[in-house]
Amino acid sequence: MKIIAMTKSFYTVINKLILTFFLLFVLIKTEVYSQISSKEISISVSDFGAIPDDSINDRSAINKALIHCKENNMANLFFPPGKYILEHPDAVALMNDVMNLKMGENPAKTIFKPYYKYIKGLDISGHQNLRLTGYGVELICKGWMEPISIENSGNITVKGFTIDYHRQPHSEGKVIQITDEYFDVKFTEEYPVKSNMVMPRIMFFDVKKDRLESEPVYFPEKNKLISPQTLRIWAKIPGSYLKDYALINHSFHFRPAVLIHESKDVNVIDVTIHSQPGMGIVGHRSHNILMSGLRVVPRPGRRQSTNTDATHFTSCTGYIHFRNCMFEGQGDDATNVHNYYYTITGMSKNKYITKILNPSEGTHAMVLDYPDVGDTLELVNKSTLKPVKEVIVADVDTFPDKWETHIGLNEELPADLDPYFLINISRLPRLHIEGCTILSHLARGILIKTRNVLIENNTIMETTGTGIQIGAEGYWHEGPGSENVVIRNNRIIRCGLGDGTQKETSGIVVSVGSPDPAKYGVHKNLIFENNIIEGENARYGIYVTGSDDVKIRYNQISGCEIPVYVE
Repeated sequence: MKIIAMTKSFYTVINKLILTFFLLFVLIKTEVYSQISSKEISISVSDFGAIPDDSINDRSAINKALIHCKENNMANLFFPPGKYILEHPDAVALMNDVMNLKMGENPAKTIFKPYYKYIKGLDISGHQNLRLTGYGVELICKGWMEPISIENSGNITVKGFTIDYHRQPHSEGKVIQITDEYFDVKFTEEYPVKSNMVMPRIMFFDVKKDRLESEPVYFPEKNKLISPQTLRIWAKIPGSYLKDYALINHSFHFRPAVLIHESKDVNVIDVTIHSQPGMGIVGHRSHNILMSGLRVVPRPGRRQSTNTDATHFTSCTGYIHFRNCMFEGQGDDATNVHNYYYTITGMSKNKYITKILNPSEGTHAMVLDYPDVGDTLELVNKSTLKPVKEVIVADVDTFPDKWETHIGLNEELPADLDPYFLINISRLPRLHIEGCTILSHLARGILIKTRNVLIENNTIMETTGTGIQIGAEGYWHEGPGSENVVIRNNRIIRCGLGDGTQKETSGIVVSVGSPDPAKYGVHKNLIFENNIIEGENARYGIYVTGSDDVKIRYNQISGCEIPVYVE
């Protein structure tokens, strides 16, 4: 009987254990399923009313989907292939005001100012762990806006999208007549034109050489419609430009196609940007940015992409990585990576008042830049751009409305502050550019003002400016001096023919832009090796000044009067 009692007790215990484990399994399975459903399973923008190819404005529906992802911790937002319209009345009104000269002959003086109000297309703000997948997707903007805005977010991936505009922010037409006073341009119906169009700059595309001409025209005197879709433009251009395409920019700077601001671990993968009334991508005060398969290129049949830089990164940290990207036809550099020289304007309660007083009167994201407590600042001689000493930030107060920052330091600066800049060397990202193709566009290919840089296995061809520049630029308030830069195994072909050429150099230039530029001590530890540089009647292949510890070796240089010059 005892044995039987023990057996019943044993089975009772076993049954209870089985029931307990079953309930735990159900709970765990439910929790896992909950995690999968909230994090791993994709939701579609179509579920929120964004239907591709229906010609209906999708902006609100897409942003509803984004809000749903944030509120429900969803990780994957899927866009079915097709065209999506991004439109807002304020964006359309802004575009029309610019085109109608209501913003003046240089709209950037109005619309590219700190905290100027603008419309966002996709508003990715305050998100964590979000992946947007849009292969075969075109985001078509109607009106001038910032198509993708990533702010105060982390671990964000944007994959596969193409960004373009319904009415391009530039116009392309063929030059059909040239005189000593004016030239005439014929446009297709794709680009509606009229008298007194805004045109701060006109680039020209050489159809014979399949590349941009070396020099654009800035602010022509006037323009007039002389017949349907034909403009007469009063400016002097060479007779050789006959039958070229005139690429009329209707702005310089505005918002970028993609903003990355106060964010970290952002991946832009297989994204194409065909046009934007500003830059392609701007990153500001962000950490770790990957661009893989990014293309800033004209749409097939066109010759221009973005109105200004393809990409631009300021005051970032961590690692910026370009991998297998392509840039063509933009109105400025393929990339520019730097921080800002602060002007010290006075004192307030034992703190130094600083401002960025560059020609644009702002940052490239047009939001305040400031250091963090514990950051290291270099005190820099304005005249030479040589660093004088390093100081540590002890306290920071920001005043965006005044466009100034009050900085407390671990030690006092010299009594006479006028000869000096401050620049934050803690916010300088490592930079790696590999396997990229940079083709005919205005200005320089790659512009470096950061430290710990590797540029390798790229092709840079027929940029109007120098192929690669390492440069501190006091006029633009962009720096600092670069250190630990390796440029190797690149092909730089027929660059430096006009606008943006530095020191008459085709391939690689190291320079200091200041009233009395230092001959050494600004840039340090540079290696240029195994590059192929082919100039086109160029003066220099490689030009170096303002630098210490430079190694130049194993390069093949042709088409340059002086292959290598070190000052």
